[in-house]
Amino acid sequence: MATLEKVSTLEDMKALMGELHRLRVKLLYDFYGVLQDFSSKKILPQWLQKKSVENVIVKESGNEVLSKIIAAKRYAIIVYDIETPDLNGLQFLINLEKTPEIKSKCKVIISTPRLPVEAQEKLSALGAKALISKPLVESEFRVAFGKVGLDY
Repeated sequence: MATLEKVSTLEDMKALMGELHRLRVKLLYDFYGVLQDFSSKKILPQWLQKKSVENVIVKESGNEVLSKIIAAKRYAIIVYDIETPDLNGLQFLINLEKTPEIKSKCKVIISTPRLPVEAQEKLSALGAKALISKPLVESEFRVAFGKVGLDY
């Protein structure tokens, strides 16, 4: 990584700014996965670890993660399985809607089987920033995280 003393070209400046952005993102966000299937619970943390993200919490309980998000009062990126038994994706988004001060700090990516357009629009209207298909594959993460403003 270029240091400020070694910035001599526009490319050096871009590299430095990119690294500062990654560091800022790592410090500002907690990353949560509320995932049901075994492979998804492995894939998300592995992918984020490759991106040097360490604060990843993967759970099966939507209520538990909702409580953690409310208690932490930090910005959060959440990959949420729409079929979570205790609090499905729609219920999770509705609960976030009830707490605007928390909702404004959350960027939710919904993991879902293929849905009709109307269902996708409803999820978007409730605050889902991106949808990714199940089973999860790494190539979709880059697109979904881009939609929430993170360049991974």
